[in-house]
Amino acid sequence: IHDVAVRFSKCCNPIPGDEIVGYVTRGRGVTIHRTDCINVINMSEEDRHRLIDAEWQAPDNTAGERYMAELNVYAYNRTGLIVDISKIFTERKIDISALNTRTSKQGIATIDISFEVASKEELNGIIEKIRQIESVKDIERTAG
Repeated sequence: IHDVAVRFSKCCNPIPGDEIVGYVTRGRGVTIHRTDCINVINMSEEDRHRLIDAEWQAPDNTAGERYMAELNVYAYNRTGLIVDISKIFTERKIDISALNTRTSKQGIATIDISFEVASKEELNGIIEKIRQIESVKDIERTAG
Protein backbone atom coordinates (compact mmCIF):
# COMPACT_ATOMS: atom_id res chain seq x y z
CA ILE A 1 0.00 0.00 0.00
CA HIS A 2 1.47 3.33 -1.01
CA ASP A 3 0.88 6.73 0.65
CA VAL A 4 -1.26 5.20 3.40
CA ALA A 5 -0.20 4.86 7.03
CA VAL A 6 0.33 1.16 7.74
CA ARG A 7 0.96 -0.22 11.21
CA PHE A 8 1.15 -3.68 12.71
CA SER A 9 -1.45 -4.66 15.27
CA LYS A 10 -0.23 -5.20 18.81
CA CYS A 11 -2.88 -7.86 19.48
CA CYS A 12 -1.38 -10.52 17.19
CA ASN A 13 2.07 -9.12 16.23
CA PRO A 14 2.32 -10.27 12.60
CA ILE A 15 5.80 -11.08 11.27
CA PRO A 16 6.98 -11.77 7.71
CA GLY A 17 5.82 -15.22 6.67
CA ASP A 18 2.48 -14.97 8.50
CA GLU A 19 -0.72 -14.86 6.48
CA ILE A 20 -1.99 -11.32 6.93
CA VAL A 21 -4.99 -9.11 6.24
CA GLY A 22 -5.40 -5.33 6.39
CA TYR A 23 -8.10 -3.52 8.33
CA VAL A 24 -8.96 -0.02 7.14
CA THR A 25 -9.29 2.04 10.32
CA ARG A 26 -11.20 5.24 10.82
CA GLY A 27 -8.58 7.94 10.29
CA ARG A 28 -5.44 5.93 11.11
CA GLY A 29 -4.73 4.16 7.83
CA VAL A 30 -4.48 0.38 7.67
CA THR A 31 -3.69 -1.98 10.53
CA ILE A 32 -2.13 -5.32 9.60
CA HIS A 33 -3.36 -8.42 11.47
CA ARG A 34 -2.59 -12.12 11.21
CA THR A 35 -5.46 -13.97 9.56
CA ASP A 36 -5.72 -16.14 12.71
CA CYS A 37 -5.98 -13.09 15.01
CA ILE A 38 -8.84 -13.49 17.47
CA ASN A 39 -9.95 -9.93 16.73
CA VAL A 40 -10.25 -10.68 13.00
CA ILE A 41 -11.98 -14.00 13.65
CA ASN A 42 -14.52 -12.36 15.99
CA MET A 43 -15.01 -9.25 13.83
CA SER A 44 -18.63 -8.20 13.32
CA GLU A 45 -20.15 -8.54 9.85
CA GLU A 46 -20.48 -4.75 9.89
CA ASP A 47 -16.67 -4.37 10.16
CA ARG A 48 -15.71 -7.20 7.78
CA HIS A 49 -16.17 -4.93 4.75
CA ARG A 50 -13.17 -2.95 6.05
CA LEU A 51 -10.82 -5.92 5.56
CA ILE A 52 -8.50 -5.79 2.56
CA ASP A 53 -6.00 -8.24 1.09
CA ALA A 54 -2.42 -7.69 2.24
CA GLU A 55 0.91 -9.34 1.59
CA TRP A 56 4.48 -8.90 2.74
CA GLN A 57 7.04 -6.97 0.70
CA ALA A 58 9.87 -8.86 -0.93
CA PRO A 59 12.46 -9.91 1.71
CA ASP A 60 15.11 -7.51 0.37
CA ASN A 61 12.79 -4.60 1.21
CA THR A 62 12.52 -5.64 4.86
CA ALA A 63 16.23 -6.27 5.53
CA GLY A 64 17.19 -5.25 9.05
CA GLU A 65 13.61 -4.83 10.27
CA ARG A 66 12.53 -6.58 13.46
CA TYR A 67 9.03 -7.55 14.53
CA MET A 68 7.58 -8.17 17.98
CA ALA A 69 6.68 -11.79 18.74
CA GLU A 70 4.97 -13.17 21.83
CA LEU A 71 4.94 -16.74 23.05
CA ASN A 72 3.15 -18.50 25.88
CA VAL A 73 5.21 -21.43 27.14
CA TYR A 74 3.59 -24.06 29.37
CA ALA A 75 5.88 -26.32 31.38
CA TYR A 76 6.17 -28.32 34.56
CA ASN A 77 7.89 -25.87 36.89
CA ARG A 78 11.39 -26.75 38.04
CA THR A 79 14.59 -25.07 39.16
CA GLY A 80 16.49 -23.73 36.16
CA LEU A 81 13.52 -23.60 33.76
CA ILE A 82 13.78 -19.85 33.15
CA VAL A 83 17.57 -20.11 32.78
CA ASP A 84 17.16 -22.81 30.12
CA ILE A 85 14.65 -20.69 28.21
CA SER A 86 16.65 -17.46 28.44
CA LYS A 87 19.80 -19.26 27.26
CA ILE A 88 18.11 -19.91 23.89
CA PHE A 89 17.64 -16.16 23.42
CA THR A 90 21.15 -15.35 24.65
CA GLU A 91 22.71 -17.82 22.18
CA ARG A 92 20.89 -16.03 19.34
CA LYS A 93 21.69 -12.54 20.69
CA ILE A 94 17.97 -11.75 21.00
CA ASP A 95 16.85 -9.39 23.76
CA ILE A 96 13.75 -10.40 25.70
CA SER A 97 11.46 -7.34 25.89
CA ALA A 98 9.16 -8.79 28.56
CA LEU A 99 8.92 -12.01 30.53
CA ASN A 100 6.15 -12.92 32.94
CA THR A 101 5.83 -16.22 34.72
CA ARG A 102 3.28 -17.71 37.07
CA THR A 103 2.84 -21.21 38.42
CA SER A 104 -0.44 -22.95 39.19
CA LYS A 105 -1.07 -24.98 42.34
CA GLN A 106 -0.62 -28.04 40.13
CA GLY A 107 2.95 -26.94 39.33
CA ILE A 108 2.33 -25.83 35.75
CA ALA A 109 4.35 -22.74 34.85
CA THR A 110 2.93 -20.32 32.28
CA ILE A 111 5.69 -18.16 30.85
CA ASP A 112 4.80 -15.23 28.59
CA ILE A 113 7.78 -13.99 26.55
CA SER A 114 7.96 -10.93 24.25
CA PHE A 115 10.93 -10.43 21.92
CA GLU A 116 11.80 -9.25 18.42
CA VAL A 117 12.58 -11.42 15.41
CA ALA A 118 13.39 -10.73 11.76
CA SER A 119 11.27 -13.51 10.27
CA LYS A 120 8.93 -16.41 10.87
CA GLU A 121 11.87 -18.77 10.24
CA GLU A 122 13.77 -17.20 13.15
CA LEU A 123 10.67 -17.49 15.36
CA ASN A 124 10.14 -21.14 14.37
CA GLY A 125 13.77 -21.91 15.24
CA ILE A 126 13.29 -20.44 18.71
CA ILE A 127 10.05 -22.37 19.22
CA GLU A 128 11.73 -25.65 18.20
CA LYS A 129 14.61 -25.09 20.66
CA ILE A 130 12.20 -24.25 23.51
CA ARG A 131 10.20 -27.43 22.73
CA GLN A 132 13.38 -29.45 23.37
CA ILE A 133 13.72 -28.12 26.91
CA GLU A 134 13.02 -30.66 29.62
CA SER A 135 9.54 -30.23 31.16
CA VAL A 136 8.11 -27.97 28.40
CA LYS A 137 4.61 -29.23 27.57
CA ASP A 138 3.31 -26.75 24.99
CA ILE A 139 4.05 -23.44 23.25
CA GLU A 140 1.50 -21.05 21.78
CA ARG A 141 2.02 -17.91 19.80
CA THR A 142 -0.36 -15.21 21.01
CA ALA A 143 -3.13 -14.48 18.53
CA GLY A 144 -4.89 -11.53 20.13
